[in-house]
Amino acid sequence: MTQYLVTTFKDSIGHVHPHVTAAKPNQTFTVVEAESKEEAIKIMEVKYNENNYN
Repeated sequence: MTQYLVTTFKDSIGHVHPHVTAAKPNQTFTVVEAESKEEAIKIMEVKYNENNYN
């Protein structure tokens, strides 16, 4: 089944705008909480390594 990433933002007058992106066949979406892009990458590297070595 295809994954979809749905993001929303609120403009300056309060209207909410959704944006939907479909994952390509060789792509997945994962949400992580991090303070920076670099931290998010490190978190994903750890998760990837845990999944491939267990």
